[in-house]
Amino acid sequence: MLHRHRLSMKRDPRLQGLSSEHHAALVLARTLGRLDDPALWTPDAAQSLRRAVERELEPHFRTEEDVLLTALRTAGAVRLVERVESDHRALRTFAAAATNGDFDAAKAFGERLTAHVRFEERELFPRCEAELSEEVLEAVFRRSPK
Repeated sequence: MLHRHRLSMKRDPRLQGLSSEHHAALVLARTLGRLDDPALWTPDAAQSLRRAVERELEPHFRTEEDVLLTALRTAGAVRLVERVESDHRALRTFAAAATNGDFDAAKAFGERLTAHVRFEERELFPRCEAELSEEVLEAVFRRSPK
């Protein structure tokens, strides 16, 4: 019963910007997951991914890294921070290869992105809501798209 209640709780409004960006990330990941033929990974598709990474994912990652992860590390949540940093490194690596035409990297990027978003929604953000100061959450809100 407690587990069900936790899932139905609303996200802290100051984290809703980052949380809503996860929807776009999941749409992107689903699109990549549907690719079933390397011939579909065209230069246009790779360029589209490059734009999404530059415009949407990188700013999202930087907000998490600069604000949330810094505060969580200070709070002693080192393993959580290391997991997010590892995911971000892997996603950047896959994205770089995919945008240079690597079909398998595009597929791997989509899979890792889905797992990463789920991890953040289920573990990272609830921990941030429980442990981070009002000032940190406000800093995230100020950096989030309006």
